[in-house]
Amino acid sequence: MNQVAQQTEKHIPALMRYALALAHNPTAAEDLVQECLVRALTKAHLYKPGTNLRAWLFTILHNLYISEVRHKGMWKEAANPEGALKSLSVPPPQIHAVMLRAVREALRRLPSHERIILYLVGVEGRSYKEVARELDIPVGTVKSRCSRAREALQSELAEPGTAIPDAA
Repeated sequence: MNQVAQQTEKHIPALMRYALALAHNPTAAEDLVQECLVRALTKAHLYKPGTNLRAWLFTILHNLYISEVRHKGMWKEAANPEGALKSLSVPPPQIHAVMLRAVREALRRLPSHERIILYLVGVEGRSYKEVARELDIPVGTVKSRCSRAREALQSELAEPGTAIPDAA
């Protein structure tokens, strides 16, 4: 069990990034990762040595998130001090901040199964095979979900009324 604990520690940053992509709230993401680590350490006897520990941890994290969503209808809202501070401040007038906000909002409107894959492929730079292995789904499913997510983002950001100013 101590070996699983030592190997688990190096995966915490990636688990945190994935949890943040799921929960959209730093505090809730930390709670999700903590629950995942507790579950992994208490169930370490179920881990089969020689198999992909990272995939096992991501599966635990994903299943915890899905269970919580099904149970409560959405991930429990944790206190978000960063979000509260952001709501009190005036957004910067820079064009990049406005474009980033529009992209972030468009990403939030994607279905979670597409958003997760787009995040892992587009932001973390993972290959389709890696994502398929970690989420335990076929590579073709990863490719099609990623393609649909990209198309949805492009069409939403190209719509008139989207808050992206011209870079003139």
